[in-house]
Amino acid sequence: MKIRLLYAVALLACVLTIIPPLWALFVSLSVQADGATGLGIDNYREVLSQPQFWTSLWHSFAAAASSTIISVTLGSMAAYGMTRFGINFDRLALGILAIRMIPSIVLVIPFYLWFQSAGALDSVAGLSVTYLTFSVPFAIWMIRGFFAAIPIEIDEAARMDGANAWTILWRIILPIAAPPVLTTAVLIFCFCWNEFLFALVLTDQNALTFLPMLMRYVPPQGPLYGQIFAGSTIYFTVPIIAIALIRRQLEGSFSAGSVK
Repeated sequence: MKIRLLYAVALLACVLTIIPPLWALFVSLSVQADGATGLGIDNYREVLSQPQFWTSLWHSFAAAASSTIISVTLGSMAAYGMTRFGINFDRLALGILAIRMIPSIVLVIPFYLWFQSAGALDSVAGLSVTYLTFSVPFAIWMIRGFFAAIPIEIDEAARMDGANAWTILWRIILPIAAPPVLTTAVLIFCFCWNEFLFALVLTDQNALTFLPMLMRYVPPQGPLYGQIFAGSTIYFTVPIIAIALIRRQLEGSFSAGSVK
């Protein structure tokens, strides 16, 4: 009985999760720009023909990709030190995870004032820096669990062959943990790709990402629901595909990154 109840709850959760994107797809195909109804792809043609769509998409990709690369690099180095230097870093790891939980609304105003004084407002580089506030702690927490599962004897054998710490990390440990680290990178990319608040406040034109750009489909005469949902459907196809590609590794990765 309990198992059936759990299955029912899981099924309900899946249904509630899938309804919004399906509804967005339906609206994007059925609501036309002139308010008429009827299935068609006119909204997709209209969105894809606009230069601002491709520009904002590129800004989103550039900010998410650069933040992901930096986060995985820093996270790998920090995780290696936390699992190989013979010191208990459990409290530090929990503190790092707590930083990940800080709401973005707490940080956005300080970042705005800082970037304004530094001339970094409305730049992809500045936006990427803000993403590091939540992507680096997540990378450290996850990768630390993966590295902790790798026997320390591998490091000792490499040192006997003359390898230093950098060589062991980049040429031995990281290749061994490549699949779960790649999973972490994809998750971080999705987090950054879907970020809205920092992008809304800190960008305007030169680094405008896609989600804030959607607000421009709300002219005074009323929202262009068809184009909004068409753009959203295209935009969220990217993380869906990314998650689908790593779905077989997700369960094992989260298990490896759990607290022991």
